[in-house]
Amino acid sequence: MDELIARGFWGPRQESPVQIADKLVAFLAALDDVVGEALRWSSPHLADGLIADPANALQVIGEAFRRNVDAPHLGVTQAYDARGERTEDSSITMNVGGYSAAPNVRNAFVLTWRGEDAGVFADPILRQLISVWEPDWAAVGPRSFMRALSEVQPVGTPEPKIGCLTYLSVGRAQALPGGIDKYVERLDDGGVVLGSGEGDGFLSVDEATELAKMLRLSAAFSPTSTSRSRF
Repeated sequence: MDELIARGFWGPRQESPVQIADKLVAFLAALDDVVGEALRWSSPHLADGLIADPANALQVIGEAFRRNVDAPHLGVTQAYDARGERTEDSSITMNVGGYSAAPNVRNAFVLTWRGEDAGVFADPILRQLISVWEPDWAAVGPRSFMRALSEVQPVGTPEPKIGCLTYLSVGRAQALPGGIDKYVERLDDGGVVLGSGEGDGFLSVDEATELAKMLRLSAAFSPTSTSRSRF
């Protein structure tokens, strides 16, 4: 598997620096458990120490909020990088804490991973992203997979994208059409994970293309979805 991308998106959600720092630290700790090593995440806004330390995370994120005096409703953007024994290069980019209802503004968390056993980590990374960040939708898959589906789900459009595995929150899950039960795993929180239901659970490009076409007109994939936000 080539570079792995895990991403989650959600609509307006005003959160404090403390709330976001706590989520970031929790996600990084969960990621360490997934990969079996303590990754050393750095930030360009942190001269010494690692972002996974709670005090450092709060310092960096709190300062980002303090700098953002002109447009607090848009949230803050952060980027971190890490290397480890099992990863050649990993990065996190997130825009969080935004509470604008403007249709072109959304909160996002994106992890990219290039290294050993990317395919093995895909499912548990997605589960941790769902658990910690509570997105309206999330997807995971290799970059080449995303490119292969670009015709049926163009980059930049706000509706969910089908990955090898895709999560939909309870609101979006309620709007799914019938006839796709073979793809659906229902979660305790009422959301769903869409996958193949066979083998490693990942959708093939052909399966994902078929599912994306089936869902294109679904309310679950509409910007005006019945989920808790329009994203």
